[in-house]
Amino acid sequence: MELANIYLFTGTESFLISNKIRRIVGESGADEFNISSYDEEETSIGEAVRDAATPPFMSEKKVVIVKNPLFLTSEKNLDPSEASAFLNYLENPLPSTILIINACNLKFDERKEVVKKLKKVAHLEDVRPLSEIEITGWVKRQCTLNNVTIKDDAVKTFLSLAGTNLLNAKNELDKLIHYVGPSGTITADVVRKVVVKEIYNDVYALTNAILAQDKEKTINIYNELVASGKDINYLFNLVARSLRETLLARIMLESGYTQADIAERMGISSGRAYYLVKNARGIDFEKIKINVKKLGDLDYKIKSGQIDIKSGFEFFLFGL
Repeated sequence: MELANIYLFTGTESFLISNKIRRIVGESGADEFNISSYDEEETSIGEAVRDAATPPFMSEKKVVIVKNPLFLTSEKNLDPSEASAFLNYLENPLPSTILIINACNLKFDERKEVVKKLKKVAHLEDVRPLSEIEITGWVKRQCTLNNVTIKDDAVKTFLSLAGTNLLNAKNELDKLIHYVGPSGTITADVVRKVVVKEIYNDVYALTNAILAQDKEKTINIYNELVASGKDINYLFNLVARSLRETLLARIMLESGYTQADIAERMGISSGRAYYLVKNARGIDFEKIKINVKKLGDLDYKIKSGQIDIKSGFEFFLFGL
């Protein structure tokens, strides 16, 4: 199949998008000197456009990848000269360049001219998570490729613990495959032994499950953490703080703050800011506001003796 000049990837499944981009890069035949990547949180689109408009070096093709194109959202606006340059390139792309826009987890401002034009001229792929049937098949294929057998009940146990996010699922499946070794068999007991140890001792997984509105995973993680001896007061306070921080990050993003600004204002590391911003972009704004308010009300009831923390926190989690 002939490659397009411009690709636009949207959706929430970062692992699948990354795989599709790698496939395009491989099929392009571009060497390492003609493959460049730009993160629009750190650079301007102008740099990527200038690169895309430059012929490849001793090669038939070059690939320019643009990540985090915030100028397509309401968070950031291009200055007139950059907007004009980008629109001009979209009208007349260089035939030898493949421009890839990776807009994973971004919500477009459909009113913007750059959004309308890009969606009109680009090969658009909206990449959504696999269904349970599809990811079950994927797990089995990965095991077969690595000469490993996985039992049907082990697949179900794995998905209930690791979830259906492919990036996370792949990381955990790789650990299982390495654990049993070539010609080994993955059973449900092996899954519980390996995956539970890696995922469920991480209390931040609980917050991420709440942000994803995944009730089943939230309850599973909570029960596992409590069974392992984690203090409920600690879990409640961590979740409440994390949700407040995520809501604040979302508000700051919509006010034009960058990831670096958020790290500085909130007094957190750049790594923490990265994941906070990533979560903030993917949340349902109204739902997180409601959940933050619920936790605030619950905190008051706990401190005023109207409800015990265990019952109150579990009522909140089961009501997601």
